[in-house]
Amino acid sequence: MPPLNPRPPAEQALDMKEQEWAGPEALCPGWQEEEVPDGEGPGDRAHPDPTAHAYEVLQRTLRLEGWPLTIDRTAQPRTGSGPLDMTVCILGSPTAFLPILLEGGTRCPGAMVLCLAPTWASRAPSDTSPGSWSLLLSRGVSFEAGGCTALEEFVPPRRATYVTGTFGSEGSWEDELARDLDCPTGGSAPLARWLEDPLLSRWLLSAHAGLPVPPTLAFITGQWDTLPEEPKAPGVRLVRLQDPQGQESLVRDEVGAFLEGSTMQPYDQVVVRLSGWRWRGTDPRSTHRKGEGEAVAQEVAALLEGLREEESVLLEAVVPTARLPTLPPRSAAPRLPMALRVCTVVCRSWGDRPQLCQVSCTAGRAEVPVRHGSALPMGLDSSLQQWGLADAAQRQALAGRLRDDAEAAMAAILAAESKLSPAQRGGARARTDVLGVDFLLACVDDTLELVALSANCLRCMETCLLAEGMGHDVGQPAGDLPRLLAECKLHWAQCRLVEGKNILLIGAGGVSKSFVWEAAREYGLRIHLVESDPEHFAAGLVETFLPYDSREHRRDEEHAEHVLEMLRAHGLRPDACLSYWDDCVVLTALLCQQLGLPGCSPAAVRLAKQKSRTHQHLQRCRHGRPPPAAFSVPCCRLRSHGDVERAAGAVPFPAVAKLEFGAGAVGVRLVESTGQCHAHAAQLWHDLRDDTDHPGIGLGWGNAMLLMEYVPGTEHDVDLVLFQGRLLGAWVSDNGPTRLPAFLETAATLPSCLPADRQAQLVRAALRCCRACGLQHGVFNVELKLGPAGPRLLEINPRMGGFYLRDWIRTVYGPDLLLAAVLLALGLPPVLPSRPMPRQQLAGIMCLASEHGRALRGGVMAALQGLQQRGLVRLNPLFEEAGGRYEEPCLSVACAGDSPAEACGRLLGLCQALGIDSPQYPVGHFLSHFK
Repeated sequence: MPPLNPRPPAEQALDMKEQEWAGPEALCPGWQEEEVPDGEGPGDRAHPDPTAHAYEVLQRTLRLEGWPLTIDRTAQPRTGSGPLDMTVCILGSPTAFLPILLEGGTRCPGAMVLCLAPTWASRAPSDTSPGSWSLLLSRGVSFEAGGCTALEEFVPPRRATYVTGTFGSEGSWEDELARDLDCPTGGSAPLARWLEDPLLSRWLLSAHAGLPVPPTLAFITGQWDTLPEEPKAPGVRLVRLQDPQGQESLVRDEVGAFLEGSTMQPYDQVVVRLSGWRWRGTDPRSTHRKGEGEAVAQEVAALLEGLREEESVLLEAVVPTARLPTLPPRSAAPRLPMALRVCTVVCRSWGDRPQLCQVSCTAGRAEVPVRHGSALPMGLDSSLQQWGLADAAQRQALAGRLRDDAEAAMAAILAAESKLSPAQRGGARARTDVLGVDFLLACVDDTLELVALSANCLRCMETCLLAEGMGHDVGQPAGDLPRLLAECKLHWAQCRLVEGKNILLIGAGGVSKSFVWEAAREYGLRIHLVESDPEHFAAGLVETFLPYDSREHRRDEEHAEHVLEMLRAHGLRPDACLSYWDDCVVLTALLCQQLGLPGCSPAAVRLAKQKSRTHQHLQRCRHGRPPPAAFSVPCCRLRSHGDVERAAGAVPFPAVAKLEFGAGAVGVRLVESTGQCHAHAAQLWHDLRDDTDHPGIGLGWGNAMLLMEYVPGTEHDVDLVLFQGRLLGAWVSDNGPTRLPAFLETAATLPSCLPADRQAQLVRAALRCCRACGLQHGVFNVELKLGPAGPRLLEINPRMGGFYLRDWIRTVYGPDLLLAAVLLALGLPPVLPSRPMPRQQLAGIMCLASEHGRALRGGVMAALQGLQQRGLVRLNPLFEEAGGRYEEPCLSVACAGDSPAEACGRLLGLCQALGIDSPQYPVGHFLSHFK
């Protein structure tokens, strides 16, 4: 390979006196800690060419793990990098992130790039964020599918869209390259110093996350702005010393009060340790019995003399691991007291939500601190069994508490971190995306309790990745950690890609689409809105407002030409064009076609928009096993009463009569005879003539109807994400029994209560129908019925699911369908969880103005909003209150739980308490399907 420049000198490591107390955790994580190959002595860790050494370590690790060695492609520079290319850059260690790099290379070949030297990258002033810098990669190791890697030159240099690495001491080349970047940056040297301080992390875990911590007395000097006086942290007492000299009397009094206080009553021993960046990972300086107050005070006073800025002396209780009843020993030898350290890795997932990724445990002798790297890790469940917790339900409950505590810990740290200045974080975009939190399993008042010890940047991740590798050695399936971390890093890189993109949005929609404007701000989108209502409230929320009346959709080709003229007049060149509003999907497809932007063909969207054509087309699709025709339903178009007579001979009764281009179930009715069909058609054709009679339900296409065979079974929504015909994501939700004869939606739940194989039937049927209609690229909502013989199609909505679906899917699973639609409109495949796991169960009920309007106006709405602020309900406003023959739901009210029964029970209780439930609107019946 070409010569590699040496690494510039970094901040001086621990001096000799400090190294006396430094264990393996004091070393910077990563390749500098690699094992020495067999037959070699340790020698001097310094290497004359650190970059070449790092590259050699990478090759050795790839070989030992069975992956191909890196191919040198520097002789043929890689060209063509553009503004939509995603680049996740890892700075520094070639091994600390290796499993994540390999997983990311499989998910998005070429998107993961490892930078091993400062000469491989440069910084340039940002074009989009004044005062920030863009990181440009001229060389790197790129990761492809199948574990393949290549050393590449990038001409022109490749712009990073997400950066992380092994950030150690300030002044290192990794820190200098990552400082003040214009893209999301997972960590920094200042954040590492902030996070790795045991006192600070313990104070945050106690004061903000509400977690039990070892009773701690901390002596600090200086200002310590990051440790405010309020709130108080239970279990952590701060003693602020202006001058550590001559404070022996104060120290003695504080130590005595601490040792004799109530928080120390359950414990017999204490340790004295130094806290701060220099002392990360070091063992305690001394251990004492609780009664040795004078010796403890002397040790604390001696250590105070050598403190530097933002360092502290900690006196903390030795919390023993819970002693559980164990199985009879195999030998009569006495059992030694042991300690169990529980190591968790939490990541910043979709929507900035903490998500527990993996847990590993390490056991050791009770009298010696159990530290990372001191023993081989094992799983939580087997550790608890070994400790004597035989009851599987108890182990599962403890695992659930651990998840909640670990995620609460990260939430508290992220909240505190957000209040730091950009300089304190190492840049405006620097943040913690992966966090390790260590716990001890203790026993308090005969109850098992998880005691939080501290947080760290990489040590827990390395321990858990070691556990993953050990599982691979014995044939265990791959764990979740590399996948989850790779998916999250790729997701944040995609969020950077969409920032500043010009999005042509067709149709603003009503109150149910209000989330679009908030999301646009969140993702940094520049929205150029074409809307028929010149007084629409969104006019002041977008970059450009283009009022244009396109409600007569039978003239959409003409409308498209007018919109193109408006774009030229304003000098707009959109990067993407899309619509979330049902009426505007064909106009959007025409504009995409004429602008040369990604999207479905107008013919495919027209086919899906017209319900009778959808089913008639599918009935002709006879290829496949089963063919798409198997999911279609007999139907006939109705434009006159003569059509009703002809349809009655082809479609058996009972049947469903509805608008051909309708939306929101407006005008849908169960008819049991030809006479009922005539009556309903006459009423509908009289009441609903054009868009002014009922906006947003497709009357711009006319008021033709169709008569469709009634399909028995349960009703379900399937939301699909397709990229060039490839399925990237699918979510199934269940609907409760509709309110006949108008088929108004009453209740819903997500995730589906169906078994996995029945959900798979629905997803495959929806996918086959979309592909057969030519819907290959976009976010689509498919409504189906599921009976004993399998799924049958009701209709395809060639746009993102409406009502509450986007909010619910984001809440339960994480991904945002709106962002997925934007990425697809830009021509990019969105990164979605390959194995989506629900975080909770949601059950919701629809409110109607005719049934609940008076109660909502009389104080129920205020009560619901108060409950929403406390996180007890989810509210989704849908339509303005309006009753009458063609009523639509005005509000969705949902409750969460760990199971369908729990979510439904909470919702039913809420509805009974607030008067939403009534004999005329039996909420219990509507929820009865969700079992």
